[in-house]
Amino acid sequence: MTGDDNGARRCWPRSSERGRRRVSGGTRASDAIRYGVVLAAAVVVSACAARTGQVPPMPAPPHVAARGPSVERIRHTRLLRVAADLSYPPMAYRQNGTPAGFDVELATLLAESLGARLRVIDTPIAVLKGAGIPSDADAAAGALGPGLIPGAVSTPYYVSSQAILSPARAAITAAGQLRGLRVAVPAAGGALDVARSAGANVEVTDLPAQALAAVATGRAQAAVTDAPLALDFAAAHPGLHVTAGVGERVPFVIDVPATAPDLAAFVAAALRELDRDGGLATLRARWHL
Repeated sequence: MTGDDNGARRCWPRSSERGRRRVSGGTRASDAIRYGVVLAAAVVVSACAARTGQVPPMPAPPHVAARGPSVERIRHTRLLRVAADLSYPPMAYRQNGTPAGFDVELATLLAESLGARLRVIDTPIAVLKGAGIPSDADAAAGALGPGLIPGAVSTPYYVSSQAILSPARAAITAAGQLRGLRVAVPAAGGALDVARSAGANVEVTDLPAQALAAVATGRAQAAVTDAPLALDFAAAHPGLHVTAGVGERVPFVIDVPATAPDLAAFVAAALRELDRDGGLATLRARWHL
């Protein structure tokens, strides 16, 4: 498995080349539309940035003794199917046609713990929230906190928020400092409320990538967007500062159908082990979270 080499270059929103394990991806009807939006984001921000330092290697998969019909079926077929929205770098997205990101690597570790390979079923977050876990998936991963879809919900493996991106030479460390500044925010999400509540002069963009690019190019004094996007962007663009923990907290979890309590128990035990042994911290470091 390989990680970023010293001085490697990359373009946002694609995260740097990281080691891949056994992963395959499926698509749904709306995938072409959503993937086109991601490609548009890549066009908006096309500048590559030099990277320094090594990306940590993947942590070892958890060693969990799990039994039950759902777990045994996965072991027998050697396939774990996880639904995720592949339009949200760095959590879950496509890199050269292959699923990548924090969520994908976490699901890969769970699959390997069961002696299986991972298949990611690309499913828009709105579809997951509206219809629940697809019938052809064993679980779902992402910003799907308690009560959003039916099933057993894991403890959060990551908690997101809004974040402020600003030039490091004039770093903004609190939302109140946005008052009177030119602040770019994407139209969707909670960033608009954060900026308006702070008294900023708001510039609304269609995509988060456009808001972040406005800071990198000097068109805006700051941007507010989801923390994972801001952190990943800043990792590829030296001279930028991120203040996370702004606005509403959003838990990222793994949801399992209520009909598969044994799989839910396995996921819970695996996440506890990864948290205790530093595996989750390593994944966060790999994705600059």
